[in-house]
Amino acid sequence: MKHFQKNNNHTRAMKQTVLLFAICLLLIHNVLFAAAKKTDKPVFHAESIFPVQAQHVHSSSIVELPNGDMLSCWFQGSGERHANDVQIKGARLKKGASEWSTPFTLADTPDHPDCNPTLFMDRQNRLHLVWIVVVGNSWEASVLKTKISSNYQNEGAPAWDKQDIILPNPGEIFAEVVEKKLNEIDVPDRAWAEYAPPYEKQISEAAKDPRKRELGWMTRIQPLILPSGKILLPLYSDGYNVSLLAISEDDGNTWKASEPIVGRGNIQPALLQKTDGTIVAYMRDSGDAPGRVFKSTSKDEGYSWEPALKIDIPNPGSSLAAITLTCGHWVMVYNNTEKGRHRLAVSLSDDEGKSWKWTNYLENETPEKGGFSYPNVIQTKDGLIHVSYSSHRQGDNTIKHVSFNEAWIKETPQDMSNAEKLGFPKGKKVLLLHCDDAGMCEEANKAIQEYANKGFIHSAAVMMPCPQAKEMVEWAKKNPKADIGVHLTLTSEWETYRWAPLTDPKQVPGLIDPEGKFWHEVPGVVMHASSQEVETEIRAQIDKMLALGHTPSHIDTHMGTLYGSIDYVKVFLETAEAYNIPANAIDLSNPEVAEHYKKAGYPITNEVVEILNAYKLPKLDNFTSVPSGKTYEQKRNNFFELVKSLGPGLTEIIFHPSVETENLKTITNSWQQRVWEAEMFSDPVVLEFFKNNGILFTDWGDIMKRFNSKKK
Repeated sequence: MKHFQKNNNHTRAMKQTVLLFAICLLLIHNVLFAAAKKTDKPVFHAESIFPVQAQHVHSSSIVELPNGDMLSCWFQGSGERHANDVQIKGARLKKGASEWSTPFTLADTPDHPDCNPTLFMDRQNRLHLVWIVVVGNSWEASVLKTKISSNYQNEGAPAWDKQDIILPNPGEIFAEVVEKKLNEIDVPDRAWAEYAPPYEKQISEAAKDPRKRELGWMTRIQPLILPSGKILLPLYSDGYNVSLLAISEDDGNTWKASEPIVGRGNIQPALLQKTDGTIVAYMRDSGDAPGRVFKSTSKDEGYSWEPALKIDIPNPGSSLAAITLTCGHWVMVYNNTEKGRHRLAVSLSDDEGKSWKWTNYLENETPEKGGFSYPNVIQTKDGLIHVSYSSHRQGDNTIKHVSFNEAWIKETPQDMSNAEKLGFPKGKKVLLLHCDDAGMCEEANKAIQEYANKGFIHSAAVMMPCPQAKEMVEWAKKNPKADIGVHLTLTSEWETYRWAPLTDPKQVPGLIDPEGKFWHEVPGVVMHASSQEVETEIRAQIDKMLALGHTPSHIDTHMGTLYGSIDYVKVFLETAEAYNIPANAIDLSNPEVAEHYKKAGYPITNEVVEILNAYKLPKLDNFTSVPSGKTYEQKRNNFFELVKSLGPGLTEIIFHPSVETENLKTITNSWQQRVWEAEMFSDPVVLEFFKNNGILFTDWGDIMKRFNSKKK
């Protein structure tokens, strides 16, 4: 008996030791896990909630449950409002699990489509599901339904305590506000024919109908819950093309309607609250071109709103989502295109939406490869950001779930220069010395060819409409080391020596001045030429070089014309991607670079920054030109000072070398600067300067070789 007791004591001691060891391991794991969550290193994870399938799936929502589980929902069926088999489906991701559960049904109204679900938790930790039942297969006749559950942490669908309908009654003030706010909006070019009733009149008349204004209000984004517990549920109407809020002060048991958020096509609000209490609504553009995000604000907790106006964030008529992080930063998830849903961006603001300094991409495809849209975004207790969204790829449909941290959003472009992305050493200045205006005249061609033959500089671009363009292209074909591209030309700046478009004038009348040539200056082009005309001509110039038997290594823009308007920038970069030929695209995510170009008069807006962020080919960190000087020595010293002032990264520096002739002097009054530039980069003093300052060099051929190797 004593022997048994002794062994038993020994066993108990061993068990206590093992238990203590396990507790220590658990504590270590928790410490390491917490440290990982707080890391500044980028974190990103993505998966499909269920395997791709042929049925239509769309408009997801996601919520974190109190025990750390995730619950997601979406609508699924053979279509949308015209398909009566559409149901609200859901799936559960257990805390710590890597796979979502098999989908289950959350709501199904017999013989009616159920669409646009949203999930959220109230301050009593009750789970809410709000969605629409489409009546008569018409969005404008939809009815809001809601379910509430206190028992939702088991497997499968929650057990619902309550089901009800929500009928917002905006009252007669709805019509008054709609008419008043529409009249306050300044629309210089109304998109209606002379014989058609004005848009504003139609909407204002419909707003007086009590049956219309109580039906058709639809959900899309989860509510904003104020510190007081007040719930602001965003709603919108396709019938009125405006939005409003359903507001609850009793955790969703009863609701009342706000005044409408009125604009010309602002729907599907995403709500945030500023530190001063102002509520901000960002909304989808379902109105006139151009496609832009709408914005409105409320000073009284969402009851009344300023007119909704477009801001400079692009929107293709697709829902967006936005939240305030626990640190106070704002996150927006959206399609940053004017047409198509092939790009899904995440942007971060550290100044409550004044600027969106960082952008990364959940999806960044070409239009034909699919659509990614209707995001829903939340932040979980561990600090991670979660997004669910629709993924449609040529008949393969699913809902995707991604999680990431702020560091992932900031991963590019702030932390790494474009030179580093191409494999150049960190902190180095990498220069692309580039000869402009090849093909303009014989003097330019001779100077550029001499540089290339001596091995100093290989990169140049040809002005294809100019007299000596063919001669330069023929030379390039015989000199494969030469890095020769197309200097896309839309201006003809000299007084007597001029050129015209390659395209038939009937196709590009806006590009032609009264003399039958290109306009002298960039403003003339911007004021007269459409983006379609610009695209037609720049494609013709690229195609001419291809037809002559030389594939351009790059394309750039004469006199910066293709940065003269937002629409031109789009055409420029889209053309580069279509031909897979890199453009001299400048990375404007660096605020200092963007500010430099703003001061130079270029239309640098958030939209332009986003367009450049989304551009898929290599980008420059900076772009500049060789400065002038009163003497050669002064010009050379000015160039040295320019290079010293540059930050690390990839900078293209353009210059215009030409050999001196009497003919050159009749063409341009800048002939002396051009002649000096034909000498400068074979000057031993300049070459010694490069060597002493550790400058690295590249050209477009090298850039694309590095870029393509990084993609493999």
